[in-house]
Amino acid sequence: MLQLKSKQQLSEFLRGDNVGFVPTMGALHVGHVSLIKQATAANDCVIVSIFVNPLQFDNSSDLQKYPNTLPNDINVLLELGVDAVYLPQYADLYPEGDNVKQIVAGPAAQFFEGEARPGHFDGMLTVVHRLLKQVNPSHAYFGEKDAQQLCLVKQLVDDFALPVEIVGCRLVRDADGLAVSSRNVRLSTAARHAALSLPQALRAGSQQFESGVVDASVLVQKMMSTLDSSEICLRYCAIVDDRTFAELKNEVRVPARAIIAAEVGGVHLLDNQLL
Repeated sequence: MLQLKSKQQLSEFLRGDNVGFVPTMGALHVGHVSLIKQATAANDCVIVSIFVNPLQFDNSSDLQKYPNTLPNDINVLLELGVDAVYLPQYADLYPEGDNVKQIVAGPAAQFFEGEARPGHFDGMLTVVHRLLKQVNPSHAYFGEKDAQQLCLVKQLVDDFALPVEIVGCRLVRDADGLAVSSRNVRLSTAARHAALSLPQALRAGSQQFESGVVDASVLVQKMMSTLDSSEICLRYCAIVDDRTFAELKNEVRVPARAIIAAEVGGVHLLDNQLL
């Protein structure tokens, strides 16, 4: 596996036409592994990037807390048979320094995570756009756990007519049902136990939908009634159109997704389930 530590080294890397790309911020976990395995199964060449993008952190303390596990990440990528890892410096992606003209996310970014984390999606789309232009893959892989991000990246590709197929990959859960996230390591034992009510709430809403209930307000109320822990500070709980991320407040028609986010033990967690 080649370690490409600059934009120049990336441009000199011969990668062919069938290229799978998995952009990450490191701290690789089984969710990332599932994306990479899907990419390696479908492409002749796979590139993974590791770059902690400061533009998508609205809180500098969150940026400082983000785990740096690069040696372990490199070992994971070696075991998975990745062809190259792109490790850009800030100047490789943002040669203009601090005067970055960011992409402004559209209406799909105004609520939920966009409201909870101002500027997050602008920064995310800016770095994804630049990475896609530099790597020039045929396929790029994103997890459904960050469903709003996935929706916005698909819109980005359409808006800029980028020649890449965005592949959404199923959310991965730990054995206890909690959605896999690099943030989970910051949960205390009590907080992790409380956090399990998030996937439980989603299952309750999904089961009610499968039983024939299509009133969004009833489904949301069912989910919220499952969140009974004093450890949980709910940020949002809603049903959205899976194509536009517009909130559905009346009749639910597929494709729709139940989404939820909460602060649990001081850690921001999000989860979702396709209905």
